[in-house]
Amino acid sequence: MNNSRIDPPKQGEDAAIILSEAAGLAAEGRYQEALTLFDQVSETSFSRPEVLVKRALTLDRIGLFSEALRCCEVAISRAPRFSDAWFVRGLTLYYLSRTSLAIECLDMALSLDPAHTEAWFIRGNCAYQAHDPEKAVAAYEKALALAPTYPKALYNRGVCLADLGRFEESLSSYDACIRINPGVSVVHANRGVTLVGLERYQEALEAFEEALRLDPEDITALNNICLLLSRFRRDNEAIEYHERARRLMELKGFDRRVW
Repeated sequence: MNNSRIDPPKQGEDAAIILSEAAGLAAEGRYQEALTLFDQVSETSFSRPEVLVKRALTLDRIGLFSEALRCCEVAISRAPRFSDAWFVRGLTLYYLSRTSLAIECLDMALSLDPAHTEAWFIRGNCAYQAHDPEKAVAAYEKALALAPTYPKALYNRGVCLADLGRFEESLSSYDACIRINPGVSVVHANRGVTLVGLERYQEALEAFEEALRLDPEDITALNNICLLLSRFRRDNEAIEYHERARRLMELKGFDRRVW
């Protein structure tokens, strides 16, 4: 006979402690542990919309998007003017590539809270996903007006400016990102792409080499360094990088995206 006890769902003060611990675990990236704690709390303790939103964010991080959407919808039904509920619903829809619906939710969040930095950032990602880099740049600049040292917004703005052929501005955005967060290979790799656009080939080569020092499997850097080495008539080295890039693309493919 199994004598292990099944505890009833926690309520009241116990629930408040558990919810606080769950939020702390989620903030540390321990999402599965956080969700386990969330699920120990009785349904009545989820009456607060901010708790529902925290649970939805945790569900997003482990890919349970449908359940996250349900949490957001309950939160919105209880507090229709709670900007974070609209934001997280938009974020979840963005993860699902349901871009038009995501934009509607993010616009609602921003109408309620125009200073919502993350909503502006994801709004930019949605515009990029919708192949509208100009609107993406405008959204990232709104985010950066609120948080000037936001590295992801600086990087993503650089990607979109390069797509628009605005290479000097793109380079400035990448450089600002690197000053804050120098250890991300993709930033150096795409900085190299922008330097090629400016015909500053030696600097581009150095950027690709730095990207590969940080991540020897950075496909953007591998693809572009072999083209540059061919330009410099360093054909044997170019062939070696080309083979490395080809093998990696066979293994995992290639998709250049914003951060």
